[in-house]
Amino acid sequence: MFSEEGVSLEAAKVAVLPVPYDLSLSWRAGARLGPKALIDAAEELELFDEELGIAPCDAGIGVADMVPWVGGDAAASHALIQAAAAEQLAAGRFLLSVGGDHSITHPLVRAHAEALKQPFGVLQFDAHTDLYEEWQGSVLSHACPMFRLVEDGFPLTQVGLRAISLESREYQRAKGIPFFASHAVHHRPTAEVAQAVVDTLPERVYLTFDLDCLDPSVMPSVGTPLPDGLTYRQAVDILAAVFAQREVIGVDIVELSPNGQWHAEMTAAQLAYRIMGLKALQAGWLTPR
Repeated sequence: MFSEEGVSLEAAKVAVLPVPYDLSLSWRAGARLGPKALIDAAEELELFDEELGIAPCDAGIGVADMVPWVGGDAAASHALIQAAAAEQLAAGRFLLSVGGDHSITHPLVRAHAEALKQPFGVLQFDAHTDLYEEWQGSVLSHACPMFRLVEDGFPLTQVGLRAISLESREYQRAKGIPFFASHAVHHRPTAEVAQAVVDTLPERVYLTFDLDCLDPSVMPSVGTPLPDGLTYRQAVDILAAVFAQREVIGVDIVELSPNGQWHAEMTAAQLAYRIMGLKALQAGWLTPR
């Protein structure tokens, strides 16, 4: 997984944390199957990334145990997620978590805040704002994590949006949340958009990537696919600019819902591997060749 022979977690600089939790989904379930599908697809990746000039696995990538969750109890499940993340961070590993539904971002960010003890912002790639105060009676729904984080005091930037309620738009304006709707991204050069995104970010950033940010032609295997999303190229070019100019302190990739379209699982695995490569270059663990 992410290497030819496998790397022990103890020797890894990067820990992949599988979080198969989807208690809060409001439409098509299946995100709990996402972590295993992504990790299995990674077995088939070409390990040398020609564009980056490195084999990201050379930095050492280990896969942690699946995080358990408590059926019917979001609060208890989130506590388990936060504790599992804290364990990896305490060991000094860079954490890339794989969901699972988007509600997992809240406990993951909290774990990073407790470990880092320095301010950072959140960069969200997503089709949806996830800014509801509560959804279907739950404040821990997948529709609420960004509201929770903003209320916790984390600066937020949103990219790829194309499902924005009036309530969420008013909240964005009230809180001064920068956002880049997908139609606006499509109508500007990607390099220009990327720099505009970077300019909204503080020095340190946590990255959360909901795969429904990507267009369904690229990523059909999500719980709520919506047309007019970002291309893979747009996404990775924006990510490259972020990693080149800001310190990314943690990452999650969420909402992969396997449905038999294998190219989607490979795309998710390739995105995860590219992100790990960008971090390896940023941290100076590897040098292009």
